[in-house]
Amino acid sequence: MTMRKSIAILIALMMVLAALAGCSSNPTTTPDATKAPAADPAEPGTDDPAEPAAVERDPATFSLLYMSAATTTVDPWADTPVGQYLESKTNVKLEIEYLVGSDVRQKASLLIAGNEYPDILHTADASGDFYAAGAFIPLNDYIENSTNIKNCYTNSQIKQMTQDDGNIYWFGAHASENAAYPTAGYYLNMDLLAQADYPEVKTFDQWQQLIIDYVAANPTFNGQSTIGVSEPTEAWRASAVQYGGSRFLVGFQNDGLTVVDPETLEAKIIMDQDFQKEFCKMLNTMWNLGIADPEMFMQTDEQYQAKIGSGRIAGLYDQRSMISVGLDALEANDPSRMLVAFPVVLEGVTTERYRGPRAFAGGSGIGITITCKNPDRAFQFLDDIASEELQTVLRWGVEGTDFSYGEDGSLVKTEEQWANYNNIEYKQQSGIEQMGWFYFWPGLMPFTGSGTIASPSNTPEFVALAYEDYEKEFLTHYNAETFCDWFNPSYDAMYEPGWSIRQRIDTADPRKIAGETALEITLEYVPKLAQCKTEDFDKVWDEFTGKLADLPLREYEELATQMIKDGASLYQN
Repeated sequence: MTMRKSIAILIALMMVLAALAGCSSNPTTTPDATKAPAADPAEPGTDDPAEPAAVERDPATFSLLYMSAATTTVDPWADTPVGQYLESKTNVKLEIEYLVGSDVRQKASLLIAGNEYPDILHTADASGDFYAAGAFIPLNDYIENSTNIKNCYTNSQIKQMTQDDGNIYWFGAHASENAAYPTAGYYLNMDLLAQADYPEVKTFDQWQQLIIDYVAANPTFNGQSTIGVSEPTEAWRASAVQYGGSRFLVGFQNDGLTVVDPETLEAKIIMDQDFQKEFCKMLNTMWNLGIADPEMFMQTDEQYQAKIGSGRIAGLYDQRSMISVGLDALEANDPSRMLVAFPVVLEGVTTERYRGPRAFAGGSGIGITITCKNPDRAFQFLDDIASEELQTVLRWGVEGTDFSYGEDGSLVKTEEQWANYNNIEYKQQSGIEQMGWFYFWPGLMPFTGSGTIASPSNTPEFVALAYEDYEKEFLTHYNAETFCDWFNPSYDAMYEPGWSIRQRIDTADPRKIAGETALEITLEYVPKLAQCKTEDFDKVWDEFTGKLADLPLREYEELATQMIKDGASLYQN
């Protein structure tokens, strides 16, 4: 049976979910963590593991709200071997709630209005709201007196997490990347590429023409019409058509609803830019040819993923982590139609930045709230989780079952253990890499102790074993070793990402409201731009941009630019 992977879920977890926090309601009080430090983990390769931290910890239970899409982990987390291991070491039970069926900012408003929060809270896009409401306790003294957490962040990262009042309220997210698959791209299915004799896909026009030609030659698949292009449009996933797909076409990195000039650090709203117009023209072309997904603007994300899994789709733009469910189903159903990402750009553009920077984002994260009744113990728990021992278990699994230590102290997996790691069902049941909000260490950064790479997906062994036979055969046609080979590599971040800046702005700020209103207008007009007659496209575009012009978007750009410039020096070390 074909091994089903969900590598992209790892990236989403590590890029978006990673980060923790904690602190005291009285920052002048010495945290308990300094009174009862966690037991030192065993030396790698020894037969005498450290005594569980639970013997030095009072039992405790904390509530945690994760303000983003629900993960695939088994709930409750303690039912997995990894969860049970962490609970035995920390003597803490977590009552986890995932945000389901509600907008992040709507949920944040409800929490703020009631002034009652879970003990530990993930901010997601509502960081500015929670900060303005005073929802979190300061972490400064806790960090200073911590056993593990203070070693997880550089001085620069500490500064990036520090707010205007001089306090740190949440732990930011370490970014990582996957060595086997790119983060985002314009996808084409393998059958299309095979029929086109495995072309090197570089331009947006070329990508479109390949789809048009393929659907003309293959109008149906498995008794259903072939879909030339489909895109996600439900709730926040609509960002792919609002701004997500177009920014890469002109060589910009992912900066949320803005693009940022890497030389001047000036931020510009994407939605009224000419390259966004080109993206919408593509949708219009496909629609008028009758090969765009007719349900594109009324489908749920579940339906979108099901279409990916069916093998009917010839092409799409998306982030790999967002379509992992569909890709897993597609691999199981018909791997010959697996989707492959390419870094396409508009004609004449010479640079692409799809894989983005190696960044740290302090604009959101996890913190301990003002209604937590025992913040000292909550931080003690987070500090225990930040130890090298438990960070290793979170990503690698339980020693003996999922990995072992080599003679040089490195972490190694057998062939069977690698097979398990590449199997999403196993990872869900075992708890491996299913608790991304607890990642203090970035996936590409070696630990200071054993030198072990934090994430198995960033080891040479993983890359060598990551691919199925059909993927290896496909890569031979491109004389490539990985699906990242035709993408530019990641690079050092030069500034705080635009999406992180957006998270930090209070939603009551008129400039923030302008940006959010622009997104609503864009979501209204993208379907109109896609579905109108070709000869009416420019008229609809002018109507759309006219409505955007009534908003103070230039003021949002000025604010974002100033915030990016103010923090740029923190990325120089």
